[in-house]
Amino acid sequence: MEIIRKSLGIIKNEGIKSFINKIYLHFNNLDKKEYYKWIKENTPSKKEIKEQKKHKFEKNPKISIVIPLYNTPKKYLLQLIKSVQNQTYTNWELCLADGSTEPLNYLDKTIKKDKRIKYMILKENKGISGNTNEALKLATGDFIALLDHDDLIPVNSLFEIVKVINENENVEYIFTDEDKFTDIKKKTRYEPNFKPDYSFDTLTSYNYICHFSIFKKELMEKLGGFKEEFNGSQDYDLILRAVENSKKIVHIPQILYHWRVHPNSTAGNAESKPYCYEAGKNAVQEHLKRKGLTQAKTQFGVAIVRNRVVYDIKEKSNIKMILYLQDNRLDLEKLNNDINNVTYDNYDISILYANGIDKISGIEKLKTNIKVKDIKEIENNQIIKEINKIIRESEHKQIIIAKDIQDIKTPDFIEQLLGFIQRGDVGVISPRIIYKYTSSQYNGTVYGIDKEEIGYLDYIDVAGSFGYITRGAVIQNYSIIKSECIMVSREDIENVNYLDETMDYEDAIADLSFELNKKHKKLNVINPHIELETLEKTNKTGKNNFFKKWNKELSIPDPNYNINLKFEKDNLFRIKQEKVGK
Repeated sequence: MEIIRKSLGIIKNEGIKSFINKIYLHFNNLDKKEYYKWIKENTPSKKEIKEQKKHKFEKNPKISIVIPLYNTPKKYLLQLIKSVQNQTYTNWELCLADGSTEPLNYLDKTIKKDKRIKYMILKENKGISGNTNEALKLATGDFIALLDHDDLIPVNSLFEIVKVINENENVEYIFTDEDKFTDIKKKTRYEPNFKPDYSFDTLTSYNYICHFSIFKKELMEKLGGFKEEFNGSQDYDLILRAVENSKKIVHIPQILYHWRVHPNSTAGNAESKPYCYEAGKNAVQEHLKRKGLTQAKTQFGVAIVRNRVVYDIKEKSNIKMILYLQDNRLDLEKLNNDINNVTYDNYDISILYANGIDKISGIEKLKTNIKVKDIKEIENNQIIKEINKIIRESEHKQIIIAKDIQDIKTPDFIEQLLGFIQRGDVGVISPRIIYKYTSSQYNGTVYGIDKEEIGYLDYIDVAGSFGYITRGAVIQNYSIIKSECIMVSREDIENVNYLDETMDYEDAIADLSFELNKKHKKLNVINPHIELETLEKTNKTGKNNFFKKWNKELSIPDPNYNINLKFEKDNLFRIKQEKVGK
């Protein structure tokens, strides 16, 4: 029955395709093999541990590890304390606030032996937020680290955190990667969460940061600790407030936290505490409100464990849609019907079709559509030049550039895209693109180095799958978007001096999004709740002017990916089985 319950939970929360993929990996033991190879390569050796213990930092901040207790199983708590005492960095204190029904007297011996452990017995159980706030009162350190009462940290965790503090003068908030385990004495570590760096849209979609969070004490004092109204997602609320107020945020791409899984934990069962997700959704809504995004509405996404933020449009601005048609298999009659079903009305379309398309009758029918302003036949190598010409000659505030769109599955896609663009901080936004002939979907582009060659690769996943840590199911940020459909503001296109005419279509879109992100600090967004279908993904990856132009920037690890994940075609979001440079 337990297997059936877990299976149904995966199907509900991650989708049937993801469930099938997990079954495949389970029986082939691929996930475990890959991760345990990574663990073997990346766990500090005895020599490295010895060197860490001898290392002298310029700054030696005290780390206050804050833990609320409530009827914690003896075995779990003693394991936790031991994991802290085993740290290679020793300037720490452990602050325990106990709201248990009976005092944990077995701790007396441990506390007497180690004066760094502070233990407070509370007169009453104040809940997780109240108990944690009491533990915070015990903290005298320079930084505050949050640890749950039944989890563990690896031996090098505090060392790596203090290393980052020494390397980043103004850092105020730090978070790390994490994994899960059931029994630390056995080989039961699994599901490593190799996270992107801080990402606004990804974080409002779900609490991907979760563990391990470390706050400068002054920041924690400014935040005022935890809020009881967000019990169950109190950490999520605190993290959202922390990223609003931090001068500098640093992500350490290392597994420095082990999250214990048992039947009543949210780690083991997403539905064990459903109130947590309601509290999380409310925390996001308050976060958006504080950011001044009053047009934002937070809903549950495809699963209760994920959010979906919808932004109402501020004004019905005039939009230019540029459609580039170059595939002979396009059903232009269907495209014409889909255009008529689009719910937004303040837009017009310019169509560019490739020389050689055998759809003259369909093209002629498109000319009669009230939304189609003009149609022009062009050579393929002139596409970017013609797109720029249309933009320069128009006066529209936002531009949609689309290629070979066959099926508009979301009739209000323009309103949904426009809501994000009108935020002002978004450069390029793309819907999920579904490829008709391959049953796959586009969910963003990452960049990195493979075999000493810089490049970028599209994240193509099976349609219906939620992807790695469900990233394919949530609104999120990418440094590069190389999509068959994007929306961008006219002002931003002008700021980058239009699309680069030395590049082909795919590279020109990538270049636009990358420049807006790197030079203009704009966020690029993928919204999988909006779906358009095209015919087939172009397999060509540019190796020309794009890479010459951005070679320096592309040589730096992609902040929206993770250095522990492979950069190989068809192998994105799979774990490297090698030692990863930190």
